[in-house]
Amino acid sequence: MKFAVFYHHICEAAQQSGRTASAVLETVKGFGIDYLEFDIADLKEEKTAELIAASGMKISSVYGFYDFANSPDLSAAYYHCDRAAELGAEKVMLIPGFYSSNDKNVMEKEKDRMIYAMKAVCRYAHEKGLTPTVEDFDDFHSPISTSARILEFIAEVPYLNLTFDTGNFMYSAESEIYAFERLKSYIVHVHCKDRSMTPDERCEMKCAVDGTEMYSCPVGDGCVAVAQIVGELAASGYDGIYTIEHFGAYDQLGFIKNSADNLRRMLG
Repeated sequence: MKFAVFYHHICEAAQQSGRTASAVLETVKGFGIDYLEFDIADLKEEKTAELIAASGMKISSVYGFYDFANSPDLSAAYYHCDRAAELGAEKVMLIPGFYSSNDKNVMEKEKDRMIYAMKAVCRYAHEKGLTPTVEDFDDFHSPISTSARILEFIAEVPYLNLTFDTGNFMYSAESEIYAFERLKSYIVHVHCKDRSMTPDERCEMKCAVDGTEMYSCPVGDGCVAVAQIVGELAASGYDGIYTIEHFGAYDQLGFIKNSADNLRRMLG
């Protein structure tokens, strides 16, 4: 079992607990977590790379946000790939942008521009020895928010694979099991996210497209079928990384420990 956690959660845990990031990393490594997931913005400073090296942890994947519908300059995305390869990451996750309108004609033109850019960047990532991915991003204006939208991108973009986020399909009111069955052959990375329906003012609340209120919670403590998904993945031979994710948690360090313990039980 290989577990990762978002570096964002490490920084937030340090702020919440009054400890240093180094101390939090040492504690998290003791939970059996050996990998970190990074926003490319956090890897531009050399001190972050030095912190990773000192912790003995590795990078699971590096993600970045882009506006490919409106910006033809791909230099930032190429830098993203260069930096990820330089620091030993195997995967990059590219968030291609968001629709600016609900007008179908506008959306189609913007999607075409995003796909055109993604083709170039994914080819570049592949040539650098990286595996490029997208995820089911939880925003209605995302071109990759549902399984159908993801399949459109994967069909059009060579080398593109999937980071499967267990909790984001609930945002789009799509069954995560249904989506998993449609997409499982493209999965190379997993974000383990759960959602709670129990109101908790200490946690971030996100409203799904159908009005459902969803709250952050440790993986395994909510209503998403995480155990079924990771169990089926493991049974199918998946030997990749399971990344713990719970943005908006009021106790990141406690959530991380509970998530790691729950995932370990799910995976036996």
